[in-house]
Amino acid sequence: MDTATALYASAAVLLVLAGTIKVSRPATAADVMHELGAPTHGPFSGTWPAVGLGAIEIVLGVAALVLEMPATAFAVSGLYVAFALTVLRAMAVGVKSCGCFGRVEIPPSWFHVAGNAVLAAAAFAAGSASSPLEVMDDQPAGGLGFVILVGVLAGLALVAFTALPEAMAARKPKRSAS
Repeated sequence: MDTATALYASAAVLLVLAGTIKVSRPATAADVMHELGAPTHGPFSGTWPAVGLGAIEIVLGVAALVLEMPATAFAVSGLYVAFALTVLRAMAVGVKSCGCFGRVEIPPSWFHVAGNAVLAAAAFAAGSASSPLEVMDDQPAGGLGFVILVGVLAGLALVAFTALPEAMAARKPKRSAS
């Protein structure tokens, strides 16, 4: 089984999950976008940029899972590079939440940067490897083992992006206001 393809499929699953959250509850992502410089007035203000990004994530995530096109893998890679750069900017500006998965208390962190970089590299590598559908076709039981592996990897990545930064932030000593 191709490791890059499994990570790529996990990255696609995360895109669908994050996109669905942005489309259904765009306020957190929209707030972060505004803190990072998105317009606050005009046709591209409000929650529309977050909903639009969520829709792009869903479409690209689904396409990555069902299409056998290297260009899709490269687009997923590019999106994860953009996410890594956005998280770096959020850290530099002091944004309190990454807005990735709709939870306010998830601080942007080096875990986000590293995770996005790993998923970008895996998607790029998968551009010249087997597609998720090809891997499933080559597996016994219709690829059930591959599907379980992708689910576990996506779940671990979700924990790394959400719970781990939150736990690390909670471990930092609070500065007293004196």
